[in-house]
Amino acid sequence: MKFLKLLGSWQFWVSIILAIVIFFGLLQGTFLWLNAYTNHGVQVEVPNLNNLTLDQAIVKLEDNDLEYEIDTSKYDPKYKSYQILDIYPLIGSHVKKGRRIFIRANAKTWKPVTVPNVIGKYKYLAFSQLDLVGLKITDTIYEPSLATNTVLKLLYKGKEVEPGLTLPRFSPLTIVLAKSLAKNVSVPNFIGLNEETAKKLITENLFSIGNITYDDPAKTENNYVYYQVPAPSFIYDQGQPIDLYLSDKPLSSLREKIRELDQTFNIHKYSDSLNSVNYSHDFSKPTINHQNIPSSNETTTNNSNTHENSSHPIQLPEDNTSKKPKRLILE
Repeated sequence: MKFLKLLGSWQFWVSIILAIVIFFGLLQGTFLWLNAYTNHGVQVEVPNLNNLTLDQAIVKLEDNDLEYEIDTSKYDPKYKSYQILDIYPLIGSHVKKGRRIFIRANAKTWKPVTVPNVIGKYKYLAFSQLDLVGLKITDTIYEPSLATNTVLKLLYKGKEVEPGLTLPRFSPLTIVLAKSLAKNVSVPNFIGLNEETAKKLITENLFSIGNITYDDPAKTENNYVYYQVPAPSFIYDQGQPIDLYLSDKPLSSLREKIRELDQTFNIHKYSDSLNSVNYSHDFSKPTINHQNIPSSNETTTNNSNTHENSSHPIQLPEDNTSKKPKRLILE
């Protein structure tokens, strides 16, 4: 009864009519707002951007109230830097104002790449890794080293390149590879040098450090080389070991020990191969001419098992014995 009475009241029907009017009013207002917001019925033509520079294309798009997004991730040497390659939507298409136009343009140059760490690696593996990242080997240099056919360093425009450095893709590199060691090389003179300097020169001359024998095992500091095997100027192959005998005693007290070593290594005659070192009486203040130490590339001729040196010889000490050891003993 109450529902039927409500249907018969005029207030009920007035409310229904007002609700319908409000609903259609809101619906119409929404459509009007959407037309204004989306520029419905207002279109512009995508302009022709061919033969324009990238800067000119951007200005033209802005003049037509168009947004833009540019992709320059790839470089093709067949095209100019920043040359426009593709446009979407296509030129001549009608789009709304504010529409985003996608442009693909050529990059300025190759994208930089990171130099991989190939130092110490075998050459074929190094070539493969460098080619994979887009770096090209245009020249190869060989230097003597113990690790044959491994990479010693990389050069770019004459300067050494450290791993991790970024270079333009397809940059030309020079690779320095280790070659086999030389044979029949004259052994440098290490007599009179301290232990650290002698070891350094052995390595620089591409020999290996052999046995280190101290005259007094309890005293391993402030020692100097008083004997070496092989002897200075001996013809030897690179990579072979050189033994050093060290002491901190005056040379005069080591004469007998040097003679014993000469007999052990079958050295029976005097030699002037120690002429690059001038000793004082005490080993603690040796006078050493480092410039006269033979390098790894110098060789000497061997005539009748005797080696001659072109630098200033040291005067041999007087000795009345009939049988003279080959190694020189200096006072």
